[in-house]
Amino acid sequence: MKKFKTYVWSLIAISGLFFSCSDYLETVPDNRATLDSPEKVSELLVSAYPDATHMNFTETMTDNAGDKEKGDYIQDRLENSEAFFWKDHTTVEHGTPTFYWNACYKAIAHANEALKVIEEVDDPANYSAQKGEALLARAYSHFMLVNLFAKHYDPATASSDLGVPLVTEPETTVFKTYKRATVEEIYTSLEQDIVEGIKLIKDDVYSVPKYHFTKAAAHAFASRFYLYKGEWDKVIEHANFVLGANPASKLRDWNGVYQSYTVNEMGAAYTKADEPANLLLSSTHSLWARGYIVYRYALVNDIKEELFDSPINAFSLGYRVVGSETLFHIHKYEEYFKRVGGANANVGYPMLMAPLFVMEEVLFNRAEAQVMKGDYASALLDLDAFYSKRSTNYDPSNPIDEEEIRSIYEDDTTQLTAHYPIAEEKMDYLKFILDWRRRDFIHSGMRWFDIRRFHMPVVHKTFNGNELVLQGNDARKVLQIPSSAIAAGITPNPR
Repeated sequence: MKKFKTYVWSLIAISGLFFSCSDYLETVPDNRATLDSPEKVSELLVSAYPDATHMNFTETMTDNAGDKEKGDYIQDRLENSEAFFWKDHTTVEHGTPTFYWNACYKAIAHANEALKVIEEVDDPANYSAQKGEALLARAYSHFMLVNLFAKHYDPATASSDLGVPLVTEPETTVFKTYKRATVEEIYTSLEQDIVEGIKLIKDDVYSVPKYHFTKAAAHAFASRFYLYKGEWDKVIEHANFVLGANPASKLRDWNGVYQSYTVNEMGAAYTKADEPANLLLSSTHSLWARGYIVYRYALVNDIKEELFDSPINAFSLGYRVVGSETLFHIHKYEEYFKRVGGANANVGYPMLMAPLFVMEEVLFNRAEAQVMKGDYASALLDLDAFYSKRSTNYDPSNPIDEEEIRSIYEDDTTQLTAHYPIAEEKMDYLKFILDWRRRDFIHSGMRWFDIRRFHMPVVHKTFNGNELVLQGNDARKVLQIPSSAIAAGITPNPR
């Protein structure tokens, strides 16, 4: 019987994907720990989630960002400007694609090590919950990578579209040659991990469930995965598990308790583990908790007025926009400082608690799937449930109806395109959902993924009046592979 299993905390060979050659990579690290129980594998899996966030660059690339140019406290940062102008990133700082790429592959390495341990123990049934978490964590990082550094899934081209390196085995050598799997290969592997992982997840093994893939978080992930694939029945199936019979009761209440919070209380509440709307939280190295307020390229007055001062229907909005004209924001995130070397140490780095999955997304996913199936009545019920927590003058006797939605877009000739056909009668519903996803996910970067999957153009206006346009199929919507990975032999994206 194999009694002990050791794993390598560092990335070992996969680091060659990210970093230039250094003395660090010339030997296999030997900082090891013994993994001889399910509890110790669970400890390893704490590191199987990316300790970085994409919000800084994905939000800045969207139509939620404008140019403040100057003002009190405004900061010019290279990574912020590169994202705003859709340039290939040249830095590896917090909040850059390279930093996020590295974090995702580190998380994948830890998930793979956990899976290898479980494969070799004599009592794998006792590790089933840990296996489920490892599979889902590995799938999540691959999913985020492929949806940033590759084209959006399209069944007609997925078998030839370059994805990202698919890493499903632990690393045992210092240098290893990697190649990009196709988008189809990535999605096939992801689906296998998601389906198996959901079957194995057990919520009762977690001391703080919201920091791990619970059953609800796993089904939320599945609802997003199948939404991107366009498999509507599966989106609804997984969303139903999460939302239950009364979805409104699980949404963030902007009309109730959030109205009573101070600004700092609002930020703390938004990312609390006991907030019912939060399904999965991740502690990340990030400056975004200050960046979304003070960076030059962020929410500006014109966009704030469009989104929050001139709502697209008759309801008043409960969102609380705070700050002066150059610092407008909805206070969602609080920075905290992680000290290295003890509680009294002055050395450390800024952190942000990032919600990876929330109830509102699952509700929108289901509503969108219902629209695509032509079930408008069910979609309207979900949208009305959402409004009940967002409109300060919500009247349950006057729910949202199709006529109201149609009237909003009667003069809007914009066409959404996707890898599946969208009938004209569905357009207004989809625009409505996308407009409200844009509002509700402000500062989170989620808008970028909607822009990609519907091939929407983005217009950025500079302070001096110039307009920059990122067209629907612009190659820059696929982020460039990090330069260190290209140097290691990974094929770059076309430019």
